[in-house]
Amino acid sequence: MPIVSKYSTSQIEKLVNQLLDVLHNEKATTELSLMCLGNAISHVVNSSVPVAQRQTVVAHFNQALTDAVNTKVN
Repeated sequence: MPIVSKYSTSQIEKLVNQLLDVLHNEKATTELSLMCLGNAISHVVNSSVPVAQRQTVVAHFNQALTDAVNTKVN
C-alpha cells in the first residue's frame, strides 16, 4: 500500500526543483551534489530529530533512498 504524504506533490516538487536549480547554477558535479545533499540531510537529522530517534529515522531514510534508486531488470 502506498504511503500517503501530508505534503502536496506541488510543494515537494517546488522544493526539489529549487534545490536542483542551485546545484545546476553552481555547476556542481555529481560528487559535489551528493556531498552537499548528504551534509544537508545530516544537518536536518542532527538539528531536528531527537538523539534517541536518529538511528531509526536514518535507517528509514536509507531504505527509502535504496528503494527509490533500485531498478528491476526483467
